[in-house]
Amino acid sequence: MKLLLILAVGLLSFANGANDNFKGVATLWGAGLATLRQALAWATNFTILGSLAAIWLGSGLAAKFNGTTLLPQNISSQLPFLTAVALSAGATVLLAARLALPISTTHSIAGALVGAGVSAAGSSYALVADWAKGIILALLFSSLIASALTVSIQALAIKFRGPSGTRDCICIGESKPLAIAAVPTMFSSLAVPASMCWAPAGECDTGEEIVRLDIVKGIHWLSSAAISFARGLNDTPKIAAVLFVGTAAAVKLDYLFAALAIAAGGLLATHLKSGSIFGIGLLRRHEADWSKVREILLSWVATLPLAAILALASYQLLARWRL
Repeated sequence: MKLLLILAVGLLSFANGANDNFKGVATLWGAGLATLRQALAWATNFTILGSLAAIWLGSGLAAKFNGTTLLPQNISSQLPFLTAVALSAGATVLLAARLALPISTTHSIAGALVGAGVSAAGSSYALVADWAKGIILALLFSSLIASALTVSIQALAIKFRGPSGTRDCICIGESKPLAIAAVPTMFSSLAVPASMCWAPAGECDTGEEIVRLDIVKGIHWLSSAAISFARGLNDTPKIAAVLFVGTAAAVKLDYLFAALAIAAGGLLATHLKSGSIFGIGLLRRHEADWSKVREILLSWVATLPLAAILALASYQLLARWRL
């Protein structure tokens, strides 16, 4: 059973990478700033860094998602319960990745915990309902906050950038020698410091500059890196949490196992990001695809009950198998 638990966590980690890895860099690829291979490599590298950082920063999240906060220890530490959670959440996320449905791994794990918890302890167990309510509200408001922040930031960017052609590029040119016609001294020839300008990208790109920094593109790359790092930091503790309880392996090894499986999944299959992109679409209402919004909402609503049903059935099967 312990081996099955490890395999189930591997499946969940792989599915997480397959479903989520490209979300942080989808706009880089869509804007033509990176090839698909470059975008995936960028996302994968920063996701791994986030996953490893979770070793020191993710203990709080892991404690909320290992089952010990919603069920008695004699249930939450059972291998059938832990395996059912990982297996059902992994199957849900993998199915979503295969169908290109924009769901959250957190939704799947939360649903699986509730389903397995109800199956193991009964629907009357109060902590299950309280925990589920808090998680659902957090997931709902996180999406609304992301959209609101995106609308606000985009509006500010448009306001400060102004009309097309305003300054958005920094260039550093070559230093040039300056001859001084005077009495020969050690200072008879000086070099003018490298020139620097802040100008529109078209004016900046003269072919003579040493360095050309496009501010908007630079922020785009950095924000994509931050999203990928944050995803690794946020998701890895939730995924690896059940391993802490169900195996005797060191915590760092559990995190490393999950991180490598997430990276493998991210390099093999991906689909597009949605929440923040739609926030920008709200500013351009004629460009917003409302049918896609309905698909996103439907998939998010369906994720929790689907994972819960799978976990409920999985726990029953695994508990009987163990007996």
